Amino acid sequence: MTAEGERIGVLQIEVDSKLYYRGEGVRVEIRDSDLILIQPATTQRSFDLPYGLYEISAVLEDGKRTNKVAEVNGKYPNRIKLEPNLPFEPLASKNDIDFRSISELQQLKTVKTDMEIVDISSDVTVYEVESHWILRHSQIMEQVPVVTINRVGSTVQASLPISAGDHRFSVTCHVTRRSEPSFGPVQIKISQSRSIASAMERMVEAGQFESATRLANKALETLLSKFVDPTGAALAALILYKADRLNDKLGLLHSLVKRFGWLPDGKILLASQLVRLPGQREKALQLACQASEQRILFTETFSLLLDLLRYWPEESDSKARSEALSRLSNRAPFVDWRSTYLCDRLQEDHDANAATSARA
Repeated sequence: MTAEGERIGVLQIEVDSKLYYRGEGVRVEIRDSDLILIQPATTQRSFDLPYGLYEISAVLEDGKRTNKVAEVNGKYPNRIKLEPNLPFEPLASKNDIDFRSISELQQLKTVKTDMEIVDISSDVTVYEVESHWILRHSQIMEQVPVVTINRVGSTVQASLPISAGDHRFSVTCHVTRRSEPSFGPVQIKISQSRSIASAMERMVEAGQFESATRLANKALETLLSKFVDPTGAALAALILYKADRLNDKLGLLHSLVKRFGWLPDGKILLASQLVRLPGQREKALQLACQASEQRILFTETFSLLLDLLRYWPEESDSKARSEALSRLSNRAPFVDWRSTYLCDRLQEDHDANAATSARA
């Protein structure tokens, strides 16, 4: 409400985004010159406001809160545009021949670099540019793909968030070809061409968890039906699990598990929900044990599965549970817990380093 006699002007906002029907559903906030919130999150785009300075903000697909300052002065309708500031990401080649198998990469390699792909899943091909490797699948997916990378004397194996749609569109991921700092995790990102999944990934990384949860709530169904992207759907399910809102999506979670059995993260998340329900613990344990035999995509779901089996809610001497725990426990010491996607140092590399240290 404005004071009597207060001069009023018009502020119009445009949002340039690929999310929520090309930005129409993105919620904006407005604060006055004292940074007091005067307009909570809304999809409205035109506002009558007293003369003055205002800060307008929204969380877009770069994962950050985009802010702009506008002055309302009544001379003319003030218009501002909010758009994401996405980091540079090279585009994938449109020519299939530019994506190469591991054997072709090795044949073309003439100069040894600090960071190299030494192995990769047989159904994955790579497009090399100076700053990144762009990876996609080339066959029907049967498991979470992995890449083995040698950098600064250590060898790591990382799960790849490649998806199972048409291999020529929106299914790639980008791996940064930079070994510095050598102690940091391998930088793996969902390609920006997968706008919904990439936006959720960046929102989580930027700490915009409320926005990530809101997007994930719609994305789970969208990425299972309209734009087929099962690894993106698994990310949405993981976000909803962390927000304790996954129980409302059990039907979609069942669909993820049934349609994409090669992706164990769906089984882990479904097991985490079923174990709470009467009469469903046997099914939950079965799913959890099956998932332990597969390559897991997310570090958090690996951790969730480990805890789920370790602290099973009832006493059990199940041989299957013990074997599943053993499989996970053998890998756990080599996991890089900072990485979004499951990344572990190869045990052979660890043993070789230990032997070298012992000889020294």
